[in-house]
Amino acid sequence: MKSLIFTLTFLTTLTITCFGQWIQHVPNEMDTIGMVRIEKNGLNSIIGVGHKTFIFDERLGFPKSDSIYIFESIDNGSNWTAKRIYFSKKAYVTGFSAPTSDTWFVGGLVNFNLAKLIRTTNKGETWEDITPPFTPISSFIHILHFYDSNNGVVTGDADADEFKIYHTQDGGNSWTDLPGNQIPDAISSEFSTAGQTMGDYMWFTTNYGRLYKSADRGYHWEVYQSILNNLEGVSFSDTLNGIALYGFINLDFNTSPIIITADGGKTWKKLDITPLGPKTGVFGACYIPNSSYIMLTTAKNSLLTGDFATWISPDRGETWQQISNGEFIYTLNFLDAETGWGGEGQQLAHPTRMFQYTGSPLVGLFSDKAFQINWDVFPNPTADRVQVLVQEEKPATYLLLVNDLQGKLILRKDWDGVGMLDLDLGACSSGMYTVTLASKEGKAVRKVVVSR
Repeated sequence: MKSLIFTLTFLTTLTITCFGQWIQHVPNEMDTIGMVRIEKNGLNSIIGVGHKTFIFDERLGFPKSDSIYIFESIDNGSNWTAKRIYFSKKAYVTGFSAPTSDTWFVGGLVNFNLAKLIRTTNKGETWEDITPPFTPISSFIHILHFYDSNNGVVTGDADADEFKIYHTQDGGNSWTDLPGNQIPDAISSEFSTAGQTMGDYMWFTTNYGRLYKSADRGYHWEVYQSILNNLEGVSFSDTLNGIALYGFINLDFNTSPIIITADGGKTWKKLDITPLGPKTGVFGACYIPNSSYIMLTTAKNSLLTGDFATWISPDRGETWQQISNGEFIYTLNFLDAETGWGGEGQQLAHPTRMFQYTGSPLVGLFSDKAFQINWDVFPNPTADRVQVLVQEEKPATYLLLVNDLQGKLILRKDWDGVGMLDLDLGACSSGMYTVTLASKEGKAVRKVVVSR
């Protein structure tokens, strides 16, 4: 059955600016929506999906539109094609998968009590309803992942104390229900909250602080109890190292705890994220694949005005460094240390933004490579100003960050490496600070003392 009722397609041009630490992409005429998922599909293709909600100053609210919005760039963000697609009454997107350039799947809720899954095989021109036989009200789609245009898996909430897992081998035309003896029973009133796939591995978290894990594309599962009583986010860098999050944000902006595992979820410890400051909501939390780096995107005080910030940890959460401010990034997707995208949460004042983290000198922040460069910061100690000098035959494009010892960003500069860069530290309190110089070749760090 064709489920496409209304489609609005337009080609857009692009505005690109350096916005904080990310490259900002603003497709012209894009509606003010909240991004839910972003996928990097192919060498230069980026696909995003989102929907409108009632927005409160404290948090995002209930669905506002009957439609979902999908937009795609096939030239790495230079131009975009966008579509508005009717999904259902009170449409709410919970899953998205784009296994090929033409075949996409979108899953979500109808009126908050029915699961729905639709498929396109022609880049969103037409859609078919291929919803698995979820029990109404009891179970909704949480993880949606297709490995190719035929083979996929969908997970949902528990029905009669059994989490629902469906597999397809024909693109969703037919579904096989996973037998209950292949997944541990749910606790009474337990439901899934968030999930991730990586290769053949799948994970999902629950409102009782448990982590379900499968190593064979969702055919067999095991479950582990974390040290928190609720989890609403999970991200693994490999099959052993992962982080999990207690709620994206609370109504009173209480700081959300983050926990980390090094043994695939069997044991956990709480991370020290005090550098983020009190009453900070964590929205994006992701491991950079196959690395020790973690990225967090945060909001403090207000969803409408911020403060918004991006933080990274190079050592699995032991230390933190703020690398930007000003971007409200709600969803993250990194392929590797050199290629990442973020989607903005819904705002009222401007169309939706996409943020690109790629290219020189940004990627140096995720590098463990020894940066062989002849540079100096002087005078050190200083009362107010310092000069930065790079003595290289071929100056590069550099990013310079100054952070306090808690990791808070004091200032940032984009620099061509020519001459001397003058930095005003007159507003800094007496103490020690770090100066980070990053390029596509890596990063180098110096300590500077402000003394008065």
